Amino acid sequence: MLLLSHSLLKVAAVLYFFSCWASIVFPRRCWYALLLVPALATNAAAVVLRYYLAWPMLPMYLTPVALPFLLGTMGVFAGKQDPSGEIRRGLLALSLGTALVAVLFPKDFYLPFVKSQGLWPHLFLIFGALGRTCFLISAAWALLSLFSTAQAKSQRPTLNDHHYFRWAVWGFAFWTLSMFAGELWAYRGWGTPVVWDDPAITVGIATWFFYVCLLHLKLTGTWTLRSRTKFAALGALVVLGLNYLPELGPFRWLW
Repeated sequence: MLLLSHSLLKVAAVLYFFSCWASIVFPRRCWYALLLVPALATNAAAVVLRYYLAWPMLPMYLTPVALPFLLGTMGVFAGKQDPSGEIRRGLLALSLGTALVAVLFPKDFYLPFVKSQGLWPHLFLIFGALGRTCFLISAAWALLSLFSTAQAKSQRPTLNDHHYFRWAVWGFAFWTLSMFAGELWAYRGWGTPVVWDDPAITVGIATWFFYVCLLHLKLTGTWTLRSRTKFAALGALVVLGLNYLPELGPFRWLW
């Protein structure tokens, strides 16, 4: 049962690869979906199995396993907003990359999190994973906007900031709810709402402030559209560097 979850993730990574390949080789056809559906189903089975093994407590370091599934699922909706299909291919590649990283760098995927019985720790985990996904999709839209600018040799992004800003707002909402649930979890589990010497709390607050700045820049119009787009694209490095990499373990060979 313990190895089955990791094996399912390996299968999902292979299916993500072929789905991504099909979306590049056959950009005008929907053949990629024939492989994406089983990839998402296999990935979801790995997440559910890890939850089942740890229930009623929280499985540790679940985000690297859940992130490819969320990117693939939410990427379907994001892809409908881009007729060129570039955002869909980018998010499929990101799903593939995060799945491979989760396979090659597993970290205690079989251990439950201490003092995690109850509703709040599960909401903390779920909202946090949704927030990371929305932030990465927002960064993908911003990168696509900048890439379109370079292709058109224009001084202004050809896509407006509606798409990436909307995903950033959703990510900010989920991230705020995750922090709120985490505070209640800490209070119920350890008797204190904030432990500032915990690195997870520090990087979570740092990510929250980064997107507070992005929302502030948009609402006040302080920077140019191009500068705000670059700042939004930088969010990918913030999320991956502060919130994703710490949940990875040492390198292990694929098989």
